[in-house]
Amino acid sequence: MNMRKICLMVLAGLLLLSSCEMQPNPLVGTWADNAGATLTLMADNSFMAKITNSYNQAVTTEGTYNVLLNVITFTTKSGHQRVTEWDIRGNMLYINWTDDQGNTQPLTLYKIRN
Repeated sequence: MNMRKICLMVLAGLLLLSSCEMQPNPLVGTWADNAGATLTLMADNSFMAKITNSYNQAVTTEGTYNVLLNVITFTTKSGHQRVTEWDIRGNMLYINWTDDQGNTQPLTLYKIRN
């Protein structure tokens, strides 16, 4: 085999390996705000949220989440679904959270842990 064929094979292999590299999910980690709300999104698509509801009570919710482009669907362990858009700018996550009573509140959360 000549040197040119070897170089082309190595280059093709490197391109194949680089195209298979997985990008990290930017949502994975723990997010919080100054009011005490926390949202932890795990790599296995599970989540835990502690959000203050409209009655000023901290409510903990757990379940799974799925992401399609800029839409995230939270499914609680009791089967309730919350669908909302999300946006990350820098280390801030912008999301609307809907509680079990149907009240929606906008959240601005800061990434505090990967």
